[in-house]
Amino acid sequence: MLSHCKAVVSTQSTGETVTARIFYSTRRSWRLQITRGDLREGSFLKTMAVLEDEPDINQVSDYFSYEHFYVIYCKFWEIDLDHNLEVSLEDMKKHADGTVNPRAIERLFQGTVTQKTTDILTYSDFIRFLLAEEDKTHPTAIEYWFRVMDLDGDGYISLYELEYFYQAQLEKMRLLGVEECSILDCICQALDLVRPKDEIKITLSDVKKCKQPSQFFNIFLNIQKFLDHEMRDPFSNKEGETPLTDWEKYAAREYDDLIADEEYNKGYDYEDDFEEEEEEDKMILGNLAKSAVETYTK
Repeated sequence: MLSHCKAVVSTQSTGETVTARIFYSTRRSWRLQITRGDLREGSFLKTMAVLEDEPDINQVSDYFSYEHFYVIYCKFWEIDLDHNLEVSLEDMKKHADGTVNPRAIERLFQGTVTQKTTDILTYSDFIRFLLAEEDKTHPTAIEYWFRVMDLDGDGYISLYELEYFYQAQLEKMRLLGVEECSILDCICQALDLVRPKDEIKITLSDVKKCKQPSQFFNIFLNIQKFLDHEMRDPFSNKEGETPLTDWEKYAAREYDDLIADEEYNKGYDYEDDFEEEEEEDKMILGNLAKSAVETYTK
């Protein structure tokens, strides 16, 4: 069924993906706009300059990568069962086989990272969620998950709030039948990672200064990543290689899995048009990149 998602990719969905990624990476506030200061301080204009000299947009992972778009769209397709480009709370809880803390998922619908309380998340909302979930070292992701965990919006993550989210992690451990790590031990581990100025509450600044924000957030927000964080990543950087972000590692791994899935399912009639559909998608993204370069490098 996953393979069918290529057949319904539209210019609108590719454009929406590019726009959401640009806003996610460039905007430095939670307003729905990008300021001149954002453009000056961010990497967007630098990316436009690189694209001006790079004929293959897939060599530049920011914004216009076909592989990244395909991974995002297929992950959304997996949970958007009626394919109306909207997902409910129950749909979101199915993402990644339910490894994301359900209490964190519930917070997404309460206006913490959207403009208002809502019963559904849009495709653009999901893009921001997935980018934040898969690379918790990104500045926007740190702010995203801090807002989720700050239940009362007072600008701090308290010990109570750490315990609130970890309780759901404990329930997952019991269901998985794995050895439980006590709340006290995990909160102490989290405080050792972040080393907040105030020992009983954590600020956004504390987390931004932390060298391992992903590990901190995963203790409370993703049971599988919490259990796996000490295991060696097969996509970890080798000496001499260009460093990859957590998002780039995830996208490369998932894209390979999706392509392998398509290869396995070859022989079905709907596979015949895949190469043509892929070229069309790449052309759309290429045209978007070309238009952006012409606009912002004048």
